[in-house]
Amino acid sequence: MTAIERATVMLNPNARGVRASFDGARVVEYLAHRGVGARLVVPESAKAARMVATESAGRGDQALFVIGGDGSLREAAAGLVGSDTALAAIRGGTVNVFAREAGIPSGLRAALDAHLAGQTVRMDLGCGDGQHFLLMAGVGWDAEIVRRVSSGLKRRLGDIAYLVQGAWMLPGLRPRNASWQYNGDRLHAPLALMILGNTRLYGGRVDLTPRAFADDGYLDLVALCPERLGDGVRLALKVATGRLSGDRNVIERRIQRVVIETPGLAVQFDGDFAGETPMEFEIAHRALAVRLPPGPLPRIFSESQAQQPAPSPLQ
Repeated sequence: MTAIERATVMLNPNARGVRASFDGARVVEYLAHRGVGARLVVPESAKAARMVATESAGRGDQALFVIGGDGSLREAAAGLVGSDTALAAIRGGTVNVFAREAGIPSGLRAALDAHLAGQTVRMDLGCGDGQHFLLMAGVGWDAEIVRRVSSGLKRRLGDIAYLVQGAWMLPGLRPRNASWQYNGDRLHAPLALMILGNTRLYGGRVDLTPRAFADDGYLDLVALCPERLGDGVRLALKVATGRLSGDRNVIERRIQRVVIETPGLAVQFDGDFAGETPMEFEIAHRALAVRLPPGPLPRIFSESQAQQPAPSPLQ
């Protein structure tokens, strides 16, 4: 167990799970009561959030507590790459996928206590043309849905907003003939959706990449390539039940790098729109320190990392 004596608390007051009356100063007071010297920062933009994380690492914090959703965690992770300052997630967003997968309790005090009594391990980060992602990247239909769903709908409905938006758009979605390269091979196929999973839960609900590990140096690629309308219906049902493996219209690989050459395909990182292809994706092996509760590591980690030196990250 690595003790936390110095930390920064970063609060995203706009996150769906953070009440307007939430007082971040009380978190700092509680940490002080537990022997942790902490400061509170409320960044005004994604760029500012990355800067806060970089400054936290620069001042030698053992942990950066982030009160927000997966988007807030992703921005913080981008600022912590390669440092020994651990990302400590506190649930406050729409879905909070990482907190679920990492076994972090939902209550504020329970989460703080779990981090204070917990352990620091290292995990991989995905990279797409210089941008980092914590959980997964999506290319194609789901990213198009993410691009179009409104923040107001997300705030009202939470993760159900994506299902509502998807149902509205589904009649107009069509696969695109796409080309991509991975592991030295080039593939051409009608592409509806590609997921590059660093962890397992898709949308917080389905294990779309059920064999992914967050510390193994690979991304788990799953591409849905329907050739006919019936294929698309079948695949949609299999996505909902998490039973894609082995389907003739599904490509599954473990990769360290993939280049999607076809232009104009939407891309999302951890549930936020991130741009369009062409784009190169790769993995930064154990580039991020994260704080986890004590005890056995969650299933998304492949092995105990005690006494293991940190690798040189991909910047």
